[in-house]
Amino acid sequence: MDWRLLLAQIVAGIAAGALYFLVASGLTLIWGAFSVINLAHGSFFMIAAFATTACVAAFGPQAGLLTALIAVPLAVCALAVVLEKTLFHRVHRFGMWGQLLFSFGLLLILNDLVRTIFGPVPRSISPPEMLRSYVALGGVRIASYQMAILAVTGLVALFLWILLARSRTGRLIRAAVDDPAMLGAVGVDVSRLRARVMGIAAFLAGIAGVVAAPRGAVNTALDVQTVLIAFAVIVIGGLGSVWGALFAALLIGVAEAVSTLYIDQGSEVVIFAVMALILIVRPTGLRTIVGRA
Repeated sequence: MDWRLLLAQIVAGIAAGALYFLVASGLTLIWGAFSVINLAHGSFFMIAAFATTACVAAFGPQAGLLTALIAVPLAVCALAVVLEKTLFHRVHRFGMWGQLLFSFGLLLILNDLVRTIFGPVPRSISPPEMLRSYVALGGVRIASYQMAILAVTGLVALFLWILLARSRTGRLIRAAVDDPAMLGAVGVDVSRLRARVMGIAAFLAGIAGVVAAPRGAVNTALDVQTVLIAFAVIVIGGLGSVWGALFAALLIGVAEAVSTLYIDQGSEVVIFAVMALILIVRPTGLRTIVGRA
């Protein structure tokens, strides 16, 4: 096998894994801190991707993508907070099954809204002119856009570290992982904190949707596909572990990309095969977190 081709696939897998991390990191924050299972989280990714195509169509590849990178994650964040405060908070007391049923119904509703607004036909956009080139490293050509994805992911990882380790919100999130009931007892508005975390999670999914839009077809199957991969990342990385999710996302991305050298289809099978192997060796995931991010 050509080692340059293998290395190129590994780099592509790392870039894909970075996108998976952006989606899964927000979902693992919600799940780890408040035991909230939100199947509609993938819808935020899909909405952001479609909104990005609309921005590019309106303002052009460069200005449109920059506009989307600023405005779309904020809009998706606002949508998630509104849904949490008006609808989602009503089903928290019904436990896991109530959350699953409600969030699945919400996923279907949001999917229909996207079909109505943007149409059912898949869309595609190209990266800005400045990111269509390649960088040669060690004889391997790496797309500039892949490097941009890695840069964005690095900034997001830094933001999460500052949020969780240095901010009051991060301290409250870690306390929620330890004992959510105690937060209410000491006067913390748990409902407001949950809405804040939901907004942060959607913001991260929005960034991922914007960055992912130029990589391939934007279609209405992205919501289910994305949330399934995100849950696989969470399970492999360990419940509530942001950094476990980062390692798991990169592992899944590389395994998925390298597998395409040997099989034409079935990347989802590879993802869940990796998950099964990890759980056989370590049933709690790579890093189960209790009270830490």
